[in-house]
Amino acid sequence: MRRVASIILFVLGGWLLTSELMMAWISPRYGFGEELAILGVFMVLALPLLLFGTWTSPGHRWRELGLTLMIAAGSGLFVALALLAVMYDPSMKQFMPPDKPMPRFELSPVIGAVNLLLVAGLGWLLFRRPRRTNSAQELAERFR
Repeated sequence: MRRVASIILFVLGGWLLTSELMMAWISPRYGFGEELAILGVFMVLALPLLLFGTWTSPGHRWRELGLTLMIAAGSGLFVALALLAVMYDPSMKQFMPPDKPMPRFELSPVIGAVNLLLVAGLGWLLFRRPRRTNSAQELAERFR
């Protein structure tokens, strides 16, 4: 039951983290502070789910959290590439409603790339964290 709960929490937390990574690539033209506030809201939503999923996980908890972060970073990279393709495609206007203008936002490649690298790097560090293994002799000595 703990495994199922941890998987559900990791999926939900990873989904919200991917949303944060997607929003990091979009600049709504409000300013740097407002952009960080938007990212902070998504992080506040994702963080408890990821931490609770780590806590309920019966296996190698930090490795599973690192794997979740790397998967979210990969999904965020795919979303960023799709966003770039859509924004720079001139034929995209024909798919928008004719009575409404194109939304006014720009790309924020610096914040998006830094955010993506931070999440992927943290995931890599957690995933590569050395496991503590106990040999049979250590276990026998511990329980004597």
